[in-house]
Amino acid sequence: MNLTNLISTIHWLPVISMTIFSFVLGALWHQPFLFGKTWAKENNPNGLQLKVNIPLTFGGTAIMHFLAIAALSAVVSGKGRMDGFLIGSLVSIVWIVPAMSGTYLFAGRSLKLFAIDAGMYIILFSLSGIVLGSW
Repeated sequence: MNLTNLISTIHWLPVISMTIFSFVLGALWHQPFLFGKTWAKENNPNGLQLKVNIPLTFGGTAIMHFLAIAALSAVVSGKGRMDGFLIGSLVSIVWIVPAMSGTYLFAGRSLKLFAIDAGMYIILFSLSGIVLGSW
């Protein structure tokens, strides 16, 4: 396995599609009828006015999701839906969630907030694995 071979297996159209889907999922995930109220409360328990750099936040997120989904495509392309699902789930549960947990622990963030954020990434990468593995 070498980098050139991995990059050549990436299917860019589904990578772009799943990157866009990541924002759809995030928008739904953070709606008040799902986890939005709890997420907002846990993220800002004092209710202070937070300043957010919208272009940096959304642009940076898009780039990072694109890179992660492209890497997943390099690994699962052509392996089928089930293998894609299993690999996407494994990646999220074994690498992404543990990496997030260290940050959340050091930042003193709540387990509830961690569960909401980690849950979204487990869903995102599991579904991405299905789509990318099918391609």
